[in-house]
Amino acid sequence: MGRAAFPRGLALASGPCPAPKAAPLNTSESRHLAGLDLLRGLAIVLVVLFHYPRPPGHDTYRMVANFGWTGVELFFVLSGFLIGAQFLEPMAKGETPSLPRFYLRRALRILPPFLVVLGLYLLVPAWSERPLVTPAWRFLTFTQNFGLHRNGFSHAWSLCVEEHFYLALPLTLLALRGRARAPYVLAGAVAVMVAGMLLRGGLWLHLFGKLGPDDMAWREYDTYLYYPTYARLDGLLCGVLLATVRVFRPALWQRWTHRPGVLLPAFGLLCLGGAAYVNQQYNREFSFAVLAFPLVSLGYAALLVSMAGPAASRVCARIPGVRTFAVLSFTVYLTHKSMQHLVRVALEPHGMGTFHVVTLVGGAVAVLLASLLLHHAVERPALRWRERLERRLADRERREGPALL
Repeated sequence: MGRAAFPRGLALASGPCPAPKAAPLNTSESRHLAGLDLLRGLAIVLVVLFHYPRPPGHDTYRMVANFGWTGVELFFVLSGFLIGAQFLEPMAKGETPSLPRFYLRRALRILPPFLVVLGLYLLVPAWSERPLVTPAWRFLTFTQNFGLHRNGFSHAWSLCVEEHFYLALPLTLLALRGRARAPYVLAGAVAVMVAGMLLRGGLWLHLFGKLGPDDMAWREYDTYLYYPTYARLDGLLCGVLLATVRVFRPALWQRWTHRPGVLLPAFGLLCLGGAAYVNQQYNREFSFAVLAFPLVSLGYAALLVSMAGPAASRVCARIPGVRTFAVLSFTVYLTHKSMQHLVRVALEPHGMGTFHVVTLVGGAVAVLLASLLLHHAVERPALRWRERLERRLADRERREGPALL
């Protein structure tokens, strides 16, 4: 690439960009890239498995479910890719992205179903799978993931990371406009990942390096090394880098996705296998703290590229239910813990335990029904409202010019 600006000026010089254009991802990525629907469905299945109880005596399930934490990392890779592309595509055309439209889209995508479920946790005690300890203001300000200990609706910590990403990404890209070049972007990405590894490793040595295996202080592990945003940048970063290649180097992206061969999937599976190896003690070891997040992120990034091509999308589009389950992934994420808890509580007095077939099937059906209800009653109306507001805002910006703030 020499000294060519990345990507071709990161289109971040103010005039038109001569780079070839990629197909837009901003509003119809799942229709064009059905392979990503399958990855989104895989991510939510992993999350649900991870949150389901893991009692002794079910060693195979425990082994699989312990790796379910990577589902959130897969969501982060997908989010970095799709959201990064939304913001980068106007830059590729030499346009100034509209921050009001970007935040309007994000707010009306996330907040309505989130606030409804949060209201249930706050107002209906039976809804919560654990006693709710986190105060409401921590949920509403998306600061819950700092200093968090597991309690009711604690899985919403990942939404905090997403919200911080939505704030940081546009500001970072606008600050780099016209200044970023390929070697510096790549070096910066590597530096952020290495800094995260060093930070997690340093915290592990300082806080947990001298603990015995049964020390109660291990309860603080997730608080410092799992939930905080500073620990979870790897997946988002990998996704944004892929979006950058797709938007500004479409010829290279096309070579990767149209002829992926076996190297990319093999590399992805190798990275995930390495993460599974260091995950054997379930995220307590020093090696896990340092290596697991970047390995999982790189592995899922490689699989994303493999699944983003037309051949994979054609195959995935034929799988029944993949698109629907991907659409429901957010509402499943919000409701699955409470609904499965309610089913277990209702059936346990009748002798049907956690792994009774009726409990498993009943929990799955309850989660799907609750997510469908939340999707049709809240999420879809909010998205239709978003479309109307965005059209009005776009019309106003065409008349008055784009607004950064």
